[in-house]
Amino acid sequence: MAAIDRASIEAARNLGAGGMRILVEILLPQVTSVMTVGLILAFVTMLSVLSVPIMISGGSPTMITVDMAFRVNAYSDYGVANALGFVSYLIAGLGAWVYIRRSVRGTTEQ
Repeated sequence: MAAIDRASIEAARNLGAGGMRILVEILLPQVTSVMTVGLILAFVTMLSVLSVPIMISGGSPTMITVDMAFRVNAYSDYGVANALGFVSYLIAGLGAWVYIRRSVRGTTEQ
């Protein structure tokens, strides 16, 4: 946000734009791509450090990868562990798809 050109903000103020209009029409379009990349990188980091909880039982949340390892080691339940792994890959794939789609759209507009 510090790198945003302040001249456009001052010009909008001089023309009578309110704070909300400046935020929505000037600031957000300038930082949307950077924020999207930051959010996707944070999302992928959360996936890689096992901080994606899934509500398995009614009582407490369990990390999906920890539950996969527990099911394989304790019960030899490979089917459920594979299904949970597939779900985590779908979540990561969705994040990658959003990022790639956004990147391609930004490249074609320039």
